[in-house]
Amino acid sequence: MHAARVHLLFVDESGRPEDKTFAVGGAVVRADEWSVVRDRWQQALAEHSWPPDKEIKWHGIRTGEVPPALADSVFAALAGAPLTCYVVLLRPLAGRQSHPRFFATDEDTYATALMFLAERYQRFLSRADSNGVIVLDSRRPEVDDRTRRFFERLQREGTPYLQLDRIVDSLLLGPSHHSLGLQVADLVVASTLAARRGQGDASRWHKQLIPLFAAHPDTKVVDGVGLVEFLRARRARRRRRASSSRSDGLLADVRFRAVLATSYP
Repeated sequence: MHAARVHLLFVDESGRPEDKTFAVGGAVVRADEWSVVRDRWQQALAEHSWPPDKEIKWHGIRTGEVPPALADSVFAALAGAPLTCYVVLLRPLAGRQSHPRFFATDEDTYATALMFLAERYQRFLSRADSNGVIVLDSRRPEVDDRTRRFFERLQREGTPYLQLDRIVDSLLLGPSHHSLGLQVADLVVASTLAARRGQGDASRWHKQLIPLFAAHPDTKVVDGVGLVEFLRARRARRRRRASSSRSDGLLADVRFRAVLATSYP
């Protein structure tokens, strides 16, 4: 495949599936534009004498290991890079009450987020007439094996809405300190979740990245496309009451799918 017709989606998570709010997402880059992202990142590090082989992660920013001025430069570098961002925000505790099929276990919650992320990536690739690879941070060997099997099933069977024929069979897993792309994904996802929680500079950095989030091709609205939030705090109780009043659990699943379904062309 020609490099210009191949995209990479680097994926990371923030929070834990057992938390009140959990996020999975990342950044898409076209293969032939990867050098632009790399060069902007390395220039930001060089300006602050930060070793190029030392990773930049949200945890280091939060703890002060990464100096604030360097964090500002890195987010500014990303804001000007050829990236397309996606983040799925879930509320697992509320979801386990209203839609247990998708949130029954921590792994179910993680798989649910990955499924909707993969759907949006498929839509992106279709519009770009491209093919793509998903790159995930390695977790634990047994979890990595389950993730591989999960994606194999998705690629074989698709989702209730899409066949994922644009995502190639390869699922790459690697430690984040060996991957600049995974570090980028970490900052995109973690800053989004932290901004929702009102943590420090996160809102300012997240606003810098918002123009990079995928938007509806007609309305240019980001909400529901590049940034998806299921069971918003103000709606959670109302949705739980509505779904619990139905004797047919399938109806609740349909409502859940409709909330997160990718309705744009």
